[in-house]
Amino acid sequence: MNLPLLFARRYLLAKRSTNAINLITLISIVVIAVVTAAMVVVLSAMNGINDLVDKLYSPFDQDITITAAEGKTFDRSAIPLDSILALPAVHNASWTIEENVLLQCGDQQAVATLKGVEPQYLAMSDMATHLYTGKPKLEGAHGPAAILGIGLKVELDVPLDDGVLEPLEISAPVRGRKLSRDRQQAFEHTAVAVAGSFSLNMDFDSKYALVPIDLADSLLHYRGAVSALELQLVPGADLDRLATALQERLGPGLVVRTRYQKNALMYRTNATEKRITYLLLTFIGLIGAFNIIASLTMMMIEKKQDMRTLMGMGAGGQLVRRIFLYEGLLIVVVGIVAGLVVGGGICWAQQRFGLVPMEGTMVEAFPVKVLWTDLLLVVATVLSIGLLATRVPLRALSRRFLHTASTSV
Repeated sequence: MNLPLLFARRYLLAKRSTNAINLITLISIVVIAVVTAAMVVVLSAMNGINDLVDKLYSPFDQDITITAAEGKTFDRSAIPLDSILALPAVHNASWTIEENVLLQCGDQQAVATLKGVEPQYLAMSDMATHLYTGKPKLEGAHGPAAILGIGLKVELDVPLDDGVLEPLEISAPVRGRKLSRDRQQAFEHTAVAVAGSFSLNMDFDSKYALVPIDLADSLLHYRGAVSALELQLVPGADLDRLATALQERLGPGLVVRTRYQKNALMYRTNATEKRITYLLLTFIGLIGAFNIIASLTMMMIEKKQDMRTLMGMGAGGQLVRRIFLYEGLLIVVVGIVAGLVVGGGICWAQQRFGLVPMEGTMVEAFPVKVLWTDLLLVVATVLSIGLLATRVPLRALSRRFLHTASTSV
């Protein structure tokens, strides 16, 4: 039988002679529960935001992108595509071309980023899921067609492919031709139909126009050169490990980056915000820990006679200290369990019912994602705060009261 734990449990559940002790103990449990629940909810919300950002950017930022170390383009022969596709971690790949162009439909004009892609790129980016209007295809009734971001489509007021007109005119600068020499000859022009429009996020929706890579190559006079090779990996593949291996294999003339490295600032910002939020909540927990100190101190004063009795029966000071140590830990554990239940319940309700909506955005409700690693971090943090609040002052306080109790025996 664990005698100190038995005493601690009885002290926690027993009625006190002073209501203030009951109130402070209850406040201590509530504070621990609130801090625990807040950590669970806030960290899960940050995870949800990170997942949302990842989903919004992943269609245009494939798992791995290979670009030229210098210049905007490189020759396709610089990369052994067949051997890369044979790698177990690689699911699919597409050559891509990117260049700024001028789009025009009637009297409406807009500067956009033209992205030439291969047909499999639409499946790699899950374009069918993100399609807003039209069809996910790069071929119209009479030839190549474009898929525009919904922002571009609205700005240009361009109709979808009707099988007759090709209303979208694309003007692109030709490499090697100087604008000052001949303004007309410095640009290449072509007209295409618009097969559909996609909706991802404001940045992509107002910026990108997808076309077949052969059309982009012909328009820009790239002569087989490309801007990048984009790779889609199988689920669960180690991005960093494969990127490092490919970089060593391809040499310094090419740069291999994961999508997290391409958007390093954004992901670092999100991670920093999560760490700062965690530290702020931890600080709040430290402030709330003073309630535990107050509760134990008042309880030790009230149980002074019990300590005299125990020590008169031969109990050592270590046993008495363990009683109040377990008392503090019980308060913390009850608060943690209550906080996990409340925090987990709030996250579940948000996922199930969308308690906090996000109107006018890509998602219906604020995203949350509960991770077991975060739950373990929360439990470890709050438990450490509780142990600190219980053990550190307990040494000085117990010596004082135990000395008084021992001299009275």
